[in-house]
Amino acid sequence: MTDAEIKKEIRRRRNKKARQRRFIIIGVVAIVAIICGVLLGNKIATNKYRSEVAIKNPVAEDTPLINEAMGQIGNEGGEKFWKWFGFGSRQDWCACFVSWALDSQNYIDEGIAPSFAMVKDGANWFKDKDQWKDGGSTPAPNDLIFFDWEGDGVLDHVGIVTAVVDDKVFTIEGNSSDRCRQKRYTVSDPVIAGYGRIAL
Repeated sequence: MTDAEIKKEIRRRRNKKARQRRFIIIGVVAIVAIICGVLLGNKIATNKYRSEVAIKNPVAEDTPLINEAMGQIGNEGGEKFWKWFGFGSRQDWCACFVSWALDSQNYIDEGIAPSFAMVKDGANWFKDKDQWKDGGSTPAPNDLIFFDWEGDGVLDHVGIVTAVVDDKVFTIEGNSSDRCRQKRYTVSDPVIAGYGRIAL
């Protein structure tokens, strides 16, 4: 190869390496941006939830039952709750979580709320006590919220109402995708079968 050809080849290789470095840098920057966007989006969503409740209903989380339940946000798998209830292996644990929260306030011992692992048993307790409100009615913080996902009359899930803001019902629920989570629904959402009112 002539000197000119050698220099040309060296420039070509340098340019190729420079392009590769640029692609790597761009790729890393893009990945970091995506991760930051996801984390920021989650933070904004959580802050928006809390600010909506705090601004429009400042006492929404200011009850012992709700504060106790909110302290469990993020719990995954529910072992703490189904073991507390007496199960030796994993069970659907939304009702165990609610019962655990009720027990933390001595509501079960005082006879003002039920201990239940089956969702329908909890609902029936409130119905028998004439402390049941059908879906479509407006609940209050501390109410238990019962769900019928399929609309077939079979109750599937239960949580605790943390706030009611305009036409929105805010909740904390166990075993929501196997975690304790905050959720929200419209008051008229057909999946809400009804509410159990705790008589304090």
